[in-house]
Amino acid sequence: MALFLPLTACQNPQAATSGTATPEFIGVLVHEAGEEVDEWTGDGDDFPDHPHVPEDVEISVAHPVFEGADAFSQALARRLDQEVMDFRGVSRDPVSLEITWEVVAASDDVLGVRLVRTEEDLHGVRQGYATYWYDVSTGHTGYATELLADDAALAELNGLAGEVLKDHPDVDHQGLLPVMRTYDSMGFNEDGDLVVEFDDGHLSPVVEGHPPDASKGRITAIVPSDRATPLLSELGERAREASLTEEPVLSVPEPDAPLDAVPVAPGVVTDPGPDVDCADPGVKCVALTFDDGPVEQTAHLLDILAEEEVTASFFLNGGPLLTRPWSVRRMYVEGHELANHNDLHESMSRHFEPEELPAQVAMVSAGIRRQTGYTVDLFRPPFGATNADVKAEISAQAMAEIMWTVDSEDWTGSDRDEIVEKVVSEVEPNGVVLLHDPQPPTIAAVPGIIEKLRGQGYVFVTTTQALAPETGKTYPPDWDGSW
Repeated sequence: MALFLPLTACQNPQAATSGTATPEFIGVLVHEAGEEVDEWTGDGDDFPDHPHVPEDVEISVAHPVFEGADAFSQALARRLDQEVMDFRGVSRDPVSLEITWEVVAASDDVLGVRLVRTEEDLHGVRQGYATYWYDVSTGHTGYATELLADDAALAELNGLAGEVLKDHPDVDHQGLLPVMRTYDSMGFNEDGDLVVEFDDGHLSPVVEGHPPDASKGRITAIVPSDRATPLLSELGERAREASLTEEPVLSVPEPDAPLDAVPVAPGVVTDPGPDVDCADPGVKCVALTFDDGPVEQTAHLLDILAEEEVTASFFLNGGPLLTRPWSVRRMYVEGHELANHNDLHESMSRHFEPEELPAQVAMVSAGIRRQTGYTVDLFRPPFGATNADVKAEISAQAMAEIMWTVDSEDWTGSDRDEIVEKVVSEVEPNGVVLLHDPQPPTIAAVPGIIEKLRGQGYVFVTTTQALAPETGKTYPPDWDGSW
């Protein structure tokens, strides 16, 4: 079952259904502040410290405040801050952002909140959705995927969603991947079924040179209770009960058993790359890095890397990221390292004034985080062109500047064999190889590079594994910034 809703600016599509038995919607218990639940509201002035703050953008955001659940309020506030920062960073000519809320679970055990994001920019109006789940006993705020037992349960749910949407004319199944930010809004309808809702355009087919079409609106997959229940975590089981309550509890006790460590949510990739120590002199590590994507042939490159069980690092640009966001999700879920290559792929030291650099750096970081939940910490200036202003901005946005030790020169018109020979003849342990996935000869060269370097005993790792970079520093350290 799938539902399509017309896209309406600054309007919560669920509000009209609150209190009704509509299976395509997460059940709503409260959708406005009142005697039992307060509200925090904010505007753009409440978020002054973001790296890029475009002018004349209307910001209106809110989250509920529950008595006894200060930790939940703080977690929701952090989430709003991230949403505002990422909207400012990734949007083309941003106009407005509104975030509203609904209470979807309320007991003395679990609280659940659904946030609805309505945004407008150059590409029109679209909405996004997220649910957050508060464990009253521990004070932990869980992402939607924490309703599930583990990554295996998320993978199974991803398969079930694929079955539901298999004949959907507006869904590109390449984009349906078990990533936290794909499954960041889940809850329960009034029948106790699991409702998975996808952001406007999140699963839409590629439109060359344009973000995926968001005009079809929200898409849902409903998983019946009997099929969803075996996938639920202990929190998920309690959340389901709290969602079906007839007497909402909106004032809860303070946590009595705080967690020793925050759990890793299903759909979050930790420590990409093979389990090797590149500081060990007996291990020969090499990082293959690909700039300027994702593009159409990136999918074939990912197929090659998957077949060869090779990890790589991808330095992404803004336009390609907006056009093929599903490729970014695939890179992430398959264990590759995501990194920033600036928005417009112009020389940062020659093309931009210093005041323009924050936007160039922020855009790709925001886009990657929106698609995966991952915060990048590596930045490569196009053409390796850098200067003191560029370095300062990269450092201010908490990244290391990454160049390369081997230039494949695939951008010069080299053919497959020339690229292979260039890389293999110059590589050294802990080397970083510069490649470009928009170059067809590069894709053709990758199997040969892998075969020959593997034959020499090299292990393919991420850039972070090869270099162990630190924020604010440049690698290699003696890079002169020439172009």
